[in-house]
Amino acid sequence: MNLNLILMTGSVFHEGELYVQQSVGEEYFAMRNGAIIRDTIAGGAVNFIDNQKFFLAASEDSGGNLWTSILSGNTGFLSVSDMHHLILNPDLLTSDTEDIFWKNIHQNVSVGLLFIDLTTRRRFRVNGKISAEEKQWKIEIDQAYPNCPKYIQKREITVADHTVNPVSKDLQKWIDSADTVFVASSDSDGNLDVSHRGGKPGFIAWDRKTILRIPDYQGNSMFNTLGNFHENPKAGLLFVDFSNGETLKLTGTVDIHLNEESADTFTGGTGRFWDFHIEKITFGKSLENFSTRLVDYSPYNP
Repeated sequence: MNLNLILMTGSVFHEGELYVQQSVGEEYFAMRNGAIIRDTIAGGAVNFIDNQKFFLAASEDSGGNLWTSILSGNTGFLSVSDMHHLILNPDLLTSDTEDIFWKNIHQNVSVGLLFIDLTTRRRFRVNGKISAEEKQWKIEIDQAYPNCPKYIQKREITVADHTVNPVSKDLQKWIDSADTVFVASSDSDGNLDVSHRGGKPGFIAWDRKTILRIPDYQGNSMFNTLGNFHENPKAGLLFVDFSNGETLKLTGTVDIHLNEESADTFTGGTGRFWDFHIEKITFGKSLENFSTRLVDYSPYNP
């Protein structure tokens, strides 16, 4: 999605998003919901972003691979400096200083950010361009908009008291027990986005040993992620163990399936899913200053 397209086409959506919206018959709902997209942050969204303990970030490496990272810091780590810009202060970082995000932004200025409050199930997306400014990083906002609370599992944040143990590298266990995954995508112009997918544990299936099958439940009808996939099959997945801060990052490519009646049960009735072909895997530990406790699963989960 690129706001500049409005001037040329009268739509806030790029061709990939329009293709998916039309293919599944949800153009009207997409047009109506697209009215929330802005290139500014104002009102309650400012306080929401300023008070988050962590956020998700999409970045692209020099080989064109997409990655999703989770970044956290002390108060002031990321703040809204004005309605068009965010400021990121690495000196207040508490997550992994070697995260691939910090290398990637020296090579590609496009970033996608997702702020998500697991306690209130509130989330807000910001996409834009990042640049160095003295010892900090400035993010110029291209797109900013809230998302609905669907499929977010409610978690209570607690003070961290992590025991230092080797990071689990059991890929099968990570995937089979996951109730949440974050996904980075990009359109054909390199504009990045990061989104959230959630469901009951086991909602992600294995198609083959290196292919994950992920359902596309009913959402806001804008199809930002699937629209990006239609234009650019690259994707980056992030799984987080919120109890101890461990992370699993995957990068690879995607095939989308939009009208598969045989998949209605698996997809919550939409018949839509996407297959993620795993190409690279990275295990790590990103969150050190807090942990969470599962309160309950989303009532929207199929």
